[in-house]
Amino acid sequence: MNIKNINIKTIPPILAVLIILFGILIFGFNPTYLGNFILLGFLIGIIPYLLFSYFEYHALKVIEDQLPIFLLDLAETQKTGVTVAEAFKELSNADYSSLTPHIKAVANQLSWGITLEEALINISKRLKKSSLVKEVVRIIIEANRAGGDLIRTLETTANDLLVLREIEKDKKSMLFQQVMVMYSIYFIFIAIIIALSKTLVPMLQINTQTAGALSLFAFQDPCGLCLTQPQAYCIACSIYSATCTIFPQLGTGSACYYRALFILMAIIQGIFSGLVAGQIGENSVVAGIKHSLIMTLSGFAIILILLFMGQM
Repeated sequence: MNIKNINIKTIPPILAVLIILFGILIFGFNPTYLGNFILLGFLIGIIPYLLFSYFEYHALKVIEDQLPIFLLDLAETQKTGVTVAEAFKELSNADYSSLTPHIKAVANQLSWGITLEEALINISKRLKKSSLVKEVVRIIIEANRAGGDLIRTLETTANDLLVLREIEKDKKSMLFQQVMVMYSIYFIFIAIIIALSKTLVPMLQINTQTAGALSLFAFQDPCGLCLTQPQAYCIACSIYSATCTIFPQLGTGSACYYRALFILMAIIQGIFSGLVAGQIGENSVVAGIKHSLIMTLSGFAIILILLFMGQM
């Protein structure tokens, strides 16, 4: 296997699987320990993968935004009578953000004697996740093959891309309200969690010895049985226990169970609400990673602050 062909995004999930397998190898299927290894594997495997995906998505969006500007500059440069290779070489020194390295790559390939079509196909393969780049490359190649006016084709394509970008901006602005609805729903969810923690958890902590006539309704810690008879669901209990160990303010017993459950629910809700917001606002789940981080971190911070203030 060529190490250059390894996608950096695959490394975190591989590490996560190795961590979980290591936990099984050392501790078997003991839920008390395995749950901690699963939690660690999740943090190491999923979060970096999502971040890598978002950075890759953002870089592609920057390239797509800079593409029409570059095409217009390429057309203007060719109007001076230079060849395509000379035009690429001249523009390779300009700043087109994430697009610049790819322009330099094409300029170098053209200087080596590679045809324009081959060089453009190569850049299309490197940016294969961008359908816009592939479509632009196809248009330029077809125009070059047909022997048409390449300068006019570049200008027309660039203007069409600029119009498309303006339409996308208008669409994004219109859908902004829907994204704000997703934020509102999430923070309402956080408020419900806080209310449940302040009212329901103390009620569920009724002790059977002091409940009197209400002893039939007394609450038992759902994870209590795991201490003597470990079951499959005890993996979740070990995760709750680890969470309470990290944050002692969550309490012990049934209080730990429900407060840790609420915190994990807030995290999961924040992650998936953010992804949905990205799909709604920018038509991309990957774009929602930034919304997931904002929701999850802010919701988690609110809960922690209230815990440290003794208000949960």
